[in-house]
Amino acid sequence: MFRAFFKEGNRRELKGIVRNLILTISIILCIFEIWLGSVGSMDLYQYTTVFYPLILTAAFLQFTATKRIKGNQPTWPDIILAAISLSIGVYFLINIDLYLTRIPLFNPLTPLELAVGIATVLLTLEATRRTLGFTLTSVVLVILAYVFWGQHIPGAYSHRPIDFNHFLDDMVFTVNGIFGTPLGVAATYVFLFVLFGAFFTAAGGGDFFFRLAATISGRSVGGPAKITVITSGMFGMISGSPTADVLTTGSINIPTMKKMGYSPVFAGGVESAASTGGSILPPIMGSAAFLMAEYAGISYGAIVIAATVPAILYYLGIFLQVHFRSIKEDMPTLKEEEIPKVSDVFKEGWIYLVPLVFLVVGIMNGMTASLAAVLATAIVIVCSWLKPVYRIGYKKLILIFEEVIERMVPVTMACAAAGMLIDGIMLTGLASKFGTLIFSLTAGSLFLTLVATAVLCIVFGMGMPVSSAYILTAVLAAPLLINMNIPAMNAHLFIVYYSCLSAITPPVAVAAFAASSIAQADPIKIGLNACKLALVAFILPFIFVYDPGILLQGDLWDITSSIVLSVMGVIAIAAAVEGWYKAKLNKLEQVVLFAGGLLLIVPGMLSDVTGLIITVTIISLNRIKAKKILNQPILEKKPEDVDIREA
Repeated sequence: MFRAFFKEGNRRELKGIVRNLILTISIILCIFEIWLGSVGSMDLYQYTTVFYPLILTAAFLQFTATKRIKGNQPTWPDIILAAISLSIGVYFLINIDLYLTRIPLFNPLTPLELAVGIATVLLTLEATRRTLGFTLTSVVLVILAYVFWGQHIPGAYSHRPIDFNHFLDDMVFTVNGIFGTPLGVAATYVFLFVLFGAFFTAAGGGDFFFRLAATISGRSVGGPAKITVITSGMFGMISGSPTADVLTTGSINIPTMKKMGYSPVFAGGVESAASTGGSILPPIMGSAAFLMAEYAGISYGAIVIAATVPAILYYLGIFLQVHFRSIKEDMPTLKEEEIPKVSDVFKEGWIYLVPLVFLVVGIMNGMTASLAAVLATAIVIVCSWLKPVYRIGYKKLILIFEEVIERMVPVTMACAAAGMLIDGIMLTGLASKFGTLIFSLTAGSLFLTLVATAVLCIVFGMGMPVSSAYILTAVLAAPLLINMNIPAMNAHLFIVYYSCLSAITPPVAVAAFAASSIAQADPIKIGLNACKLALVAFILPFIFVYDPGILLQGDLWDITSSIVLSVMGVIAIAAAVEGWYKAKLNKLEQVVLFAGGLLLIVPGMLSDVTGLIITVTIISLNRIKAKKILNQPILEKKPEDVDIREA
């Protein structure tokens, strides 16, 4: 039983009265969020104290305490915890005017406020453990231990004593802690984009994505794997959760790839890598991008523009590796009858482009992300009315609301835990101390500091949601990077990238573990394969720190040259990793071509020219080799050495 405590609980399939309660909470929250995102106006503390207790209530009703507990009905302890959570919401609703005008720390907390504060902290810890596991919870507990006993640590990492009243006041009754910016982002942007994604899928947008992907890639070699890359990226862009995307699209894509002859490990790796990239794919991206907009003070539209080219390069790398692997292993295409006509796809599904285009245009023209999401959702509903099969009526509407709350519970708990982490770090001054430590260990080297930051993101991302890994690293490392004259956009986007990549980085690669349950393969091998497929993504963040051209920063020549050279570099790296271009590459050719591709991406005239010469030479020799093999008598040819389709 004690060991079970260190794992998250199971999600229940609720029925009866309890499910009706969840449906009621779902309807109230969704209506509240739509109002808040469109015409409503509230202070951060006010709307988070409405939003969070309702989500907290749902968490205790929907999740068991441990995996050992079976059944679809909450136990009495669950009901009591849910009732306390709801009572906290009622307390804040009644007393909100007091806390909006109150001066924090001026007066000691009353016994009732102490009770509310303690309950809020303990409930947050327990709900985080139930929904996300012990990893994130343990990090929060370590920070809290440092808050209370850090003054006893000798040396530079000691801090002034912080009494319990001070801690609780700051953590619960201000916007510095649980009810701070991360929770505010969950209660606005993230919620409304999850709502949009749920409506878009229910209205038939998911089917449109699959058909469009089949049309684009179905006839080319390795079509099923390429369809996986496209559909998983599109779904991941909307969901913002690598794990959720793997479980949604992977349930179709992975068995299809296995059936076509791909190994389970490769199929799981493609799905994991493609799903993970959705969190950095404009125009929607994931919760980390919304947190970045709030925390770094950068407009969401600017983030979307800057992230566009790196995201394209990310998916180009995966797509090309899949392409070269498919040719090398002589993978089949889809059957002609399985591929819809382009005209039919757009004739039947063009309407699904309308809300997406509106979303992009609205955000780019200064509309708030929340309002754009609300209006785009309204457009989706109207679009569904034109499709009798997918028409959204009031019954389907309620089910969608329920699905949104189910998706939001883990995200919200991650953001609430992130708020606790931020407050603990700020109260103790740990951020500046940590920055000093990193600076001393890296001897002031920018490259080594970036490596340390990347490792930090991956470590924090082990078992944590992307949003938690981002916010924790951003608090600790972003100020240090900015002090080293890295623009805020580049520094924070660097952290966002590596926070996302933590989802496929072993030993705790949450997206790979999700894929392993479908592929029936070793999750570590799937994670390593996904990292191989997403290799370009591990290089790109370093590049856009040194060469902001791929973030569309600088003059036209710098931007154009950076993009062209980066595309060539990605092609070279993908071919080198897979050992194939037009014909088989030997080990030496692979190493040299990889070096050439890397030099093309690395900024600098000397590296660009050297990389260009190396890449063009190896690729030209490979083309000549392929032609020679094709011109050989048929009996002398080795099928594994050449792309037979080039004949």
